[in-house]
Order: sequence, then structure tokens, then C-alpha cells
Amino acid sequence: MAAPPDLAHRAASRRWLPRSFYWRALLILIVPIIVLQLAVALMFLQRHYEDVTVQMTSNTSREIALVRARPELGESLGIAAVAGPKVTQIRPWDLSGRAMRERLVEVFPDLVAVDTVSNRRSVALRFADGTGLEFARSSVSASNPHQLLVLMFGVAIMMTAISLLFMRGQIRPIRRLARAAEGFGRGQDIAYWPTGSTEVRAAGTAFLAMRARIERHIEQRTLLLSGVSHDLRTPLTRMKLELSMMEGDEADALSRDVAAMERIIDTFLDFAREDAGDVRQATEVLALVREATEAASPRGGVVVEGVPVEAGLFPDGMRRAVTNLVGNAMSYGTRARVEVAATDGTIVVTVEDDGPGIPEDRRADAVRPFARLDTARTNTRGNVGLGLSIVRDVARAHGGSLRLGTSEMGGLKAEIILPR
Repeated sequence: MAAPPDLAHRAASRRWLPRSFYWRALLILIVPIIVLQLAVALMFLQRHYEDVTVQMTSNTSREIALVRARPELGESLGIAAVAGPKVTQIRPWDLSGRAMRERLVEVFPDLVAVDTVSNRRSVALRFADGTGLEFARSSVSASNPHQLLVLMFGVAIMMTAISLLFMRGQIRPIRRLARAAEGFGRGQDIAYWPTGSTEVRAAGTAFLAMRARIERHIEQRTLLLSGVSHDLRTPLTRMKLELSMMEGDEADALSRDVAAMERIIDTFLDFAREDAGDVRQATEVLALVREATEAASPRGGVVVEGVPVEAGLFPDGMRRAVTNLVGNAMSYGTRARVEVAATDGTIVVTVEDDGPGIPEDRRADAVRPFARLDTARTNTRGNVGLGLSIVRDVARAHGGSLRLGTSEMGGLKAEIILPR
């Protein structure tokens, strides 16, 4: 589905922005400082630097006019007679030199050339009558005018560096919260305590409360499954004893139903027991998959392939997930293949078989608890509808997922995708 035009336009207009919150916050901080520095610099250059230069040049021009009328006063006024420059020489970035020349041209229309390059400390003039004068540059320009700019930019750089350190300290708690949330989503228990500003502390406290509620819910669900399953064993045992003394087709049908209920209870108890005591630890995935495959299919018929790779897993849960998939594959097919593949970010455990498979439109229902698929994997072979559901829960506990597809062998292809 395509994005609305206004959202697409907004996304396109923001592509130039950095993706990290740290750099975006830094950009918000630095841009106003730069704009302020440029505004102050322009105001200083225009109002102070150039205007002061024009004012000082106007004062000096009176002395120049006096020396041109009475050359003997040149020494006392600090203006010396020279040959004068042939052409005007002013550096492009010498703003005060340009302002000085413009003012001198206004006062002396016969001014031919101005030189501020040959001697940086003096200004040489040549007039149309061939005479030339030289005087100190300090008499027409403010001394050390760059000091204000240097001080201004120096303080700006220092304050930006301090703000940079402060910003890193403020963003660090957000990154810690993100790592804790990501780890919890992958089934990892990362130590976290709220720090930082009030808003970040509030978000961290809310995360801890949410994590506690989810963990409490999982614990209560496990205890409920375990308690109910355990309590059902007694009436089922009595029913088995009564059915053993009965004869007939109805008794056989009821016995099969009781056996199916026992399998459901055993599945609940095994899952609850393994979920409660399982601890994430470094595990060699290929070796675990081989072990689970041999347990699910002791008579063989399953090919195990892949590369050795180590990852942090809940070994009991992962073993049960692989056992369920391989058991289902051999129940509904005659051959199966198990493969372990690894990339930079994921580990994929694939189980394929040559059975009837599951139609694409029924795969979402297949992972629901107690789901029965009449056209493919039905309950006639002892399926209690929890195998794929447990595999999905195990994958989610690792922060991964279960994906169903069509195998090249013609049956079902089940992939457990785990983050590394």
C-alpha cells in the first residue's frame, strides 16, 4: 500500500535529516548558534567595523587635504610624501579597505590608486596630479578588530563542546532504555534502572512496570497450565479404569478420546516445566538440533545439515521446538530434512518434509492452540493442536518468529528464525 502524498512528501523532505536522535538534537542545538554567530558577525562588520572605518577615514581625509595644501605639515600629522602606487591593490576580504577607498574617492575625486597590500601597516595613495601620500593604516581602521570575532567564535565552540557532552549524558539513558526493551523482546533479562531526566525516568519506570506485568502474566499462565493439567490426571485415571471394564465400539472411541486428553495434559505439563526452569545460555545450535532430531526420530529417516554456530538460547525450549517439528514431519511424511543456517544477524532452523503440507490459507490457523486442519494435518494421528503453537511461543521467547511455507520436498517447510 502506497503512502499518502502528504506523508510521502514529508518523508522525502526529511531524508536530509540525520536518523539518530543524538545528531538531530545536536543539529537543533548548533543551527541556532551558527545563525546567531552569523547575524552578530554581519552586524559587527557592517555597523562597527565598516562604519568606524568610514568615520576614521573621514577624519584622516581632512588631514590629507591639509597636507596636500601645506606639505610641510605632513611630518607632524604622520603623512609622508611618496611616489604613490600605480594601480589600486586591496585584498578581496579586506572590507575596511574597500570602505576606506570608497570614502576617500568621495572626498578626493582625483584619487587614482589606493594600495593596502604592499605594506600591511600603511596605506599609499596616488592622485591625478602625480603626487602620492602614505600614512599609517591604524589611522583609518580600528586596531585588532578581529578580536571580538575570535572571542565570539571561540566562546561558541567552547559552549558547543560543553553542550555536546551534556547532550550525550542526556541521551545515554534513552539508549539504555532502548537496549533493555530490545533485550526483553528477545527474551533477555538485561539489568535496567531509570536514570536521566524526569521524562526519561517516567518512561523507564513504565517499562519496568510493563515488564513486571508481562513476566507475572507468563508465570501465572505457566502455573495455571501446570495446575489444571495436574488436577485433570485424577479424573482421567478413573475414567481409564472404568473404560477398561467396558467393551464395545463406544468404549474404544471413549478410550481414544481419553488418550488424546492425556497427550494434551502431558504436553501442557512438559511445556510448563521446561518454560519455568529454562535459562538462556550459550548453546551450539547444530549439536542441539541433532540431539533433538535423534530423540524425535530414533529410527532415522531425517537428514540434518548445516554449519556449527553458537548462540544464546533457551536450550530446553529450543530442543522441544525442534522435536515437535521433526515429530510432525515424520508423522505426516516419510522423509524429512533439517538445516541450520546462519547469517550476520539471524540463525534459521529449517525443517522440511514430504507430507501433505498445510494450505497457505490455513497456515495462520495452524499455529493457533488446539487448531485442527481437516484437509491436511488432522487429529487422526494423535495431533493435539499444540505442536506448532509451542514452536511459535519458543521462537517468540527468543525474540524470533516461526514461518511456514512449502517445502521443495512437496510438504511443509517450517523455519524457526532466531536473532543472534
